[in-house]
Amino acid sequence: WKTMQSYLKQKDVRVVICYKYGKPDNFTGQCAKPGDLVFFELTDTTDLNKIGENYAMEWPDFALYDETTLTSVIDVVAENAPARDYTFLLFGHGGGFDKNVDYEKDLRKADPAQSSPIRSVLYDEWIPTIAGKEAMNMYEFLRGIFNSKIPHFQSIFFHNCLMGDVETLLDIAPFCDYIVSSCHMLAMNQAPIRQFVKAVTEQTDIEEAYLQMLGGMRPEWDEGYEPNKFNGDLKLVSSEKLTECVGPGIKLTNRLIELYPTMQAQLDTAMVHTYQYFSDYSFYDLGDYANKVAEYTNDPQLINIAKEMNKALDEAIIGRCDLHFSPYGDLPKFSLSVVLCSQEDYQKKTAWDYTFKEAYEYTNWNIFTGWGDWLNTTTQGPRDQTMQYQGQPVGQYFFFAPEEGD
Repeated sequence: WKTMQSYLKQKDVRVVICYKYGKPDNFTGQCAKPGDLVFFELTDTTDLNKIGENYAMEWPDFALYDETTLTSVIDVVAENAPARDYTFLLFGHGGGFDKNVDYEKDLRKADPAQSSPIRSVLYDEWIPTIAGKEAMNMYEFLRGIFNSKIPHFQSIFFHNCLMGDVETLLDIAPFCDYIVSSCHMLAMNQAPIRQFVKAVTEQTDIEEAYLQMLGGMRPEWDEGYEPNKFNGDLKLVSSEKLTECVGPGIKLTNRLIELYPTMQAQLDTAMVHTYQYFSDYSFYDLGDYANKVAEYTNDPQLINIAKEMNKALDEAIIGRCDLHFSPYGDLPKFSLSVVLCSQEDYQKKTAWDYTFKEAYEYTNWNIFTGWGDWLNTTTQGPRDQTMQYQGQPVGQYFFFAPEEGD
C-alpha cells in the first residue's frame, strides 16, 4: 500500500481496498489487528498508520466468501468511486475449479465425514466449517458480480493461486473483457499488484497497462519462486478470444474418445507425459496435452487439432510472464491449464457426497466441449505425485524429490 501511494498523485485512477486481516498465527500486518476488516480508498495522502483507528471494523464474522458480501462491496465502490472502467483485483487464496467447492451449496448431499481444506475463488480462514474453511464457489462469485451495480468489469485480476484453468476462465469470461490469472501457485509477492497500479497511472489503455505490468515484475517476482525451484506464470487473457479455444476443444474431445478403443496405450502414455502445474492438483497444460496426444499417436487429425488449439491459445493469451526454475519439468511457454483425471477418479464421490462428474458438468468448458465425456472414458489418469515424484513433468511440488541422477 505504501508503495502504491506514490503512484496515486493523479486523480484519474482510484483504488478502493477491502481487506480482512488474517489470524494471529504468524501475523505480519502493520495497519490493523488480526480479524479487522478495513474498507477505504487509498490515495497519496492516506495515513496508513491510522488505518486501524479510522477504518478498521472488528468484524471477524464478516464472511468474505458470501456472495451478498461481494455484491455489497462492489456496490459501495460504484456509489462512492464512480469511474468509466473498473478492474476487480482479488488478493488471497484461490484454487481454480475444485470438485469439493464448485457445486451449489444447497445441492450438497451430506456433510463431509472428515476435514478437507477446500478453496476455490476465495475462502475466509476466520469462519470454520466441518469441511475446514468455507469457500466462495464460482457460481456465487459470478452471481455476486451479476447482482451488483458493476455487472461487467473491464478486467478481473486474480492474484489467487491456480486460477488459470479453462474451466474457471470460460465461466468468468462473460463478466469481463480481460482476465489476469496464473496456472501455478502464486507466491505472496506483491510485485504484480504494485506494477499494475503503477502501469494504469501511466497508460490510458488497459491492455498496454497490463503488458507494462508483466514486463516490469522481474527480477523482484523471481524471489518468490527461484529459491524453491518453482516455475511460475501470470497471463493476460482476452475473454473474447478465449472462446476461440472451444472449437478445437470439441474436436479434441471427440477425437480422443474415437481413438481410445484402438490407441489406448498411446493415449495413456501421452497422459502421463503432460506437464502438471502443481503436484497436489489435477491441472495440466492444455496446449502441451494436445501436443502430447498428437505426438504419441501420430494421428493426422490430432496433429491438426493440436495446431488449432495452440494457435487459439496463443491468440487468447495477449501477454505473459513465465518463470522457469523447476528441475522436474518445463515448457517453452505455458498455455492454460485443464483438468485431467481417470474415469475412476471422475466418478468418485467428493467430501459432500456428490461426484466429481456432477460438479464438473456445470462448467462452461464441459458444456461447450463435452470434455467430461473424455474424463469419463479414459481409464488412465496422470501419475499421482501428491506424495512423491513419479516422473511426470511438474512445475511446482511438495514432495521429497530424488536428487538428479538418482
